[in-house]
Amino acid sequence: MTPLTLSGTLRLQDAPGLIERLAAALAAGDVEIDASGVLAVDAAAVQVLVSAARTAGATGRRLVLAQDHPALTDAFAGLALDPVPEGLA
Repeated sequence: MTPLTLSGTLRLQDAPGLIERLAAALAAGDVEIDASGVLAVDAAAVQVLVSAARTAGATGRRLVLAQDHPALTDAFAGLALDPVPEGLA
């Protein structure tokens, strides 16, 4: 499984870079995201993560979140995506 570390604040302006990083990691295989260093997430970044999880599933890959990701959990809940969307759990 390819590790992918996310940190800081993930916002709309970060979406293109996040898309590129996720696409490259998924091209290499299954991906485990370590989001323990993420401080805040907006709806655009959540959309990128959910879309990447769906893409991973459609291509036979796995995209999973490592266990400690409170900022993402809060963002998902704030968007009524609680529990964490299928494919990211």
